[in-house]
Amino acid sequence: MKFALPDDLGNSVVMAVDQRPSIETFDSSTGSSSNLPTDLAIDNRAIHARAVPIYPIVPRSVYSSPDDNIKSMQTAINDYTSHYIEQRRNESIERDMYTAELIQTVINLSQVNISKFNEQVDNRIESQRREVQDIIAKEKERIRLEQEEQERQRRLKEEARLKKLEEERRKKKEEEERKEKERQRIEAERKRKEEERQRKEEEKIKLEKEQQKALEAEELKKQQEKARNSNFTDFNSVEKEFYKYKNDIEDIKKNVKEQVNQNKELKRQVNTHKRKINPKFGQLSSSLSHTEQLTSEVLALVDPVKQFDDLAFKWILNYIAKAIVHQAETEVIVRPFAALPLAILANRLLTRYSEFEYFLSARFVKKCPYIIGFTDPMTTVEGRLRMNWKRFGENDWESEVKYDERVAGICTVWAVLSRMQSEHQEYGIFSNASSWQFAARTLNTNVLLLRNTHFELLANWWEAGAAQFQQVFGRQAIKVMKLMVIELTNAVADKKFPSAARLRLLGEEWLNSGRIKSLKEMEA
Repeated sequence: MKFALPDDLGNSVVMAVDQRPSIETFDSSTGSSSNLPTDLAIDNRAIHARAVPIYPIVPRSVYSSPDDNIKSMQTAINDYTSHYIEQRRNESIERDMYTAELIQTVINLSQVNISKFNEQVDNRIESQRREVQDIIAKEKERIRLEQEEQERQRRLKEEARLKKLEEERRKKKEEEERKEKERQRIEAERKRKEEERQRKEEEKIKLEKEQQKALEAEELKKQQEKARNSNFTDFNSVEKEFYKYKNDIEDIKKNVKEQVNQNKELKRQVNTHKRKINPKFGQLSSSLSHTEQLTSEVLALVDPVKQFDDLAFKWILNYIAKAIVHQAETEVIVRPFAALPLAILANRLLTRYSEFEYFLSARFVKKCPYIIGFTDPMTTVEGRLRMNWKRFGENDWESEVKYDERVAGICTVWAVLSRMQSEHQEYGIFSNASSWQFAARTLNTNVLLLRNTHFELLANWWEAGAAQFQQVFGRQAIKVMKLMVIELTNAVADKKFPSAARLRLLGEEWLNSGRIKSLKEMEA
């Protein structure tokens, strides 16, 4: 029987048996690998042979037509081919599935082995870390103990060093104290001897000075006596004049000030007027119109008092006289031109109230006796006090510079006030005649009595009134002024008075240029 099959078709129908591959495994504990059959490594599952089904070929009738046979054979071949292709496809799918399972199994096993390996590595690292930490902790403890021991040793050495230094310092201090005590003892002994020597020397100098003063006083007395008998200044009369003004001050104190003090109501009233007048002195300026206005305001405050009570009127005049002199000895020192408004105010008061001259003259002479030509030798405390030298304590006097400036300021205001008087209108010591008298008496003063103060006053007088003095007395004034700046300054050249040099310069300027340096006049 003819089946129309290819000759090798039977050979192609075989038993499809899956081969079991081996799987390589890794032992993390030993670090070695081995090949295991898959039935040991993968679930012990056996892979069985699967036979390809062979369908029986049905005998066909031989009586079929050739076309039918061909078709049948073709159909059989197609069926077989389709079946064979499907079978191969299924086998491929199964192989792929098996391969995927096998790969996943290998991956899972690898992960297990890796996890175990990582765990072993982590355990080993952790063990090593603990060992390292133990080593580090032990080393730190060793270093700490070593440092503590070093610190203890250092402290012991430092304590020993400080103790040694303290002991050395104590010994050094004791030695220094001993030396200092010895030095002080030697110094005290030296000072005692030096003080004893100085005391003896001072006693000797004091004795010599007293003897010299006694000789000078005797010589001065003789010269003053001779001067009194001469045709020049009668200093006895000058002294009497000084004490006359001194008595006037006592009279004012007793019969004006004390009388007002005893009457409380009157004292209250005059103090009210005083508080109104006092600010006017501080408001005086270089403006003539402003000064005239302030002067009128002062007069307006004084006039009612004159009408009200004679004692109160005298008290107010005495207060104004004191205020003018006080301004002269304080303000003119720093502002020489302040003498002009003060003199204008005083002149208006002298013109308005004749009684004012009594109070103003007494006050000026008390504060500056030089303006009447009186000079005390000032060899005693009483002599200094007579010349208005301020005393603050037993042996505490104002400085010579301060004293000279203060009395020179008073002299400046007096000089300006004196030059304001005309020949027919003079008020006591405030006149051109008084200015001549001041210059003449100063020139006639014994050279032994002359001090820097005299030349300070003369220099201020020169700037305040020398120009008017020359106008009034003409050639006689020129003679006096030349004697003043040449002869008088030469007489004390060896004493090197600063103010004498100043006066000499003022005189030389006048002699060379013909112009007399004067205070700046007031503005309109």
